[in-house]
Amino acid sequence: MKKTLLLIAIFSTLASCKKEKNPQITPGLFGKWELAYVHGGWHPATAVTNSGNVYQFNSDSTYVKYLDNKVTASGKFSIKINQVQDTIKFGLITFTNPTYSDAWAQTPHTIIIGSSAADGPSYEYHKVSYK
Repeated sequence: MKKTLLLIAIFSTLASCKKEKNPQITPGLFGKWELAYVHGGWHPATAVTNSGNVYQFNSDSTYVKYLDNKVTASGKFSIKINQVQDTIKFGLITFTNPTYSDAWAQTPHTIIIGSSAADGPSYEYHKVSYK
């Protein structure tokens, strides 16, 4: 009887799981994101306001980066999701201009680029527009 209940529980769990068509696509990413905090090593997070430091991520896998409201980089980006926990996606973001990759995490209203491990900075952006 216990085996039957266990099998029913396993099958119902598997049946309720829904595989994403393409887990690398992150539609909540598209839009403008403004720098809100800088995290780094042993220092507490530093709040940033009205810096003009913005990323614009588009559905065609292009991005534009602004510093002081001036375009400083643009090109293509890609994201490789390594792990999903609850509503947080973790992975690696790669930019083409300049070409580099960095740690990346996303919640519905926040993205973090970089890693504050080993005293490196990480930049927390909050969504400011959906287009």
